[in-house]
Amino acid sequence: MNLSKIVTLNNFRLNLKNLVLIIVAIGVLMSAVDSTIVVLALPTIDASLNTFPALSVWIILIYAFMITIVSTHVGKLGDMFGRSKMYNFGFLIFTIGSLFCGFANSIYLLIAFRAVQGIGGAFIAANSGAVVSDYFEVKERGKAFGFTNLGWMVGAVLGIVLGGFLIDIDWRWIFLINVPIGFIIGPIGLIKMKDKHRGLSERIDYIGSILLGLALLIISFASVLITEIGLNLLTLALFIISILISFLFILWEKREKEPLLDLSIFKNRTFSFSILTGMLQFTASFSVLFLLILYLQGIRQLNAYYSSLILLPGYLLGGVMGPLMGRLSDRIGSRIPATIGLFLLFLTYVLYATLLNFDTPYFIISLITLLSGAGSALFFPANIRAVMVNAPPGRYGVASGVYRTLNNVGMVLSFAISLTVASLSIPRDVALAIFAGTNLQLPKNISFEFLNGLHYAFISSAIIMLISSILSFFRQT
Repeated sequence: MNLSKIVTLNNFRLNLKNLVLIIVAIGVLMSAVDSTIVVLALPTIDASLNTFPALSVWIILIYAFMITIVSTHVGKLGDMFGRSKMYNFGFLIFTIGSLFCGFANSIYLLIAFRAVQGIGGAFIAANSGAVVSDYFEVKERGKAFGFTNLGWMVGAVLGIVLGGFLIDIDWRWIFLINVPIGFIIGPIGLIKMKDKHRGLSERIDYIGSILLGLALLIISFASVLITEIGLNLLTLALFIISILISFLFILWEKREKEPLLDLSIFKNRTFSFSILTGMLQFTASFSVLFLLILYLQGIRQLNAYYSSLILLPGYLLGGVMGPLMGRLSDRIGSRIPATIGLFLLFLTYVLYATLLNFDTPYFIISLITLLSGAGSALFFPANIRAVMVNAPPGRYGVASGVYRTLNNVGMVLSFAISLTVASLSIPRDVALAIFAGTNLQLPKNISFEFLNGLHYAFISSAIIMLISSILSFFRQT
């Protein structure tokens, strides 16, 4: 395929590679919007569908839950049947899931259709890195992943800003807004995006798929259960069972001729360390946005719009810096930019833990978000570049799928850890209601105790981020 070929789209001429990058970035943006916008809508959804926080919180969790379980499997399918095909198939599933979410008339139907959305999101997430790696040479990938990071940053902000606007109209629009985008971008992707490499002729490893699916299902369910009942014998037993099944999965994959997950890819130290640092980074950081929203809306009593304005500077800086820092990693390698980025995020969480109180000036919070935005811009393009550059050429889909799977394990763990730590100071049912956004008018005594809990949660995130930065430093390139 001639990648310098020019295509015409509504009389606008652009390079085919850049068109692919735009489509991938829009997919990432839509996924990011859905990761934040639903949080703000939970109180309205509770009232509209006559439900309660312990059930409605699954609207958030089932999405991450399905992406976690499905990502590795669909990454392998991308290697077998074509990464662009699987990416665009995911776009279709995601759009249909969004449509049905918008018309769901019960909480159970909404959770079920969010699961469909999550499956589509898994196809998008697991194959996006592989598609970029197919179209961009090694020396260009950092810059390309910087632009996809821009999509994530813009999407996260839009999720907060649009959330406050659309919820006032009708909460169903937070899902329906995806539909016209999907029906416009999806067909363009199907027509213009072609698979650069022929798919691998392999059979599906059904036993490996079942074992890995069970392991991820159990660890995800255990993490979610911690948010509801805390760490006890049941949740501990589930974690142990998940570890045992993971061990059986590894034993099976070692003897399987055509495994779901070719374990030989982990022999590359840079690849393995990049995968692990990515998971730890998500474990430390995914819940931080929720914690900040809880602080601004629960402790400081701001609405969603003004909260988003305070957080906006960091996302804007991260979006602008992303492509530049990606280009830097193309020039000097991934280790230094990624490690510096993680250390900046560590400093960010330390500052949140020490400076956030009842009268912290809002401009101080905005300044701290700039540090976070810079850290994210340094880390994300460099780290995904390190994963994909060190992945075997025929295994981009599996490598991208594993990366996304473990990132999403980190996301689920992040939510569980943050709620567990933050609720040490207040009753768990109150903490769950706060996290679900249904109990933000807090009495003064509860506010004081919950603020202490938030400080502990930021400290736990800082510790995990410091460990991630140390591991990143010891990767090879």
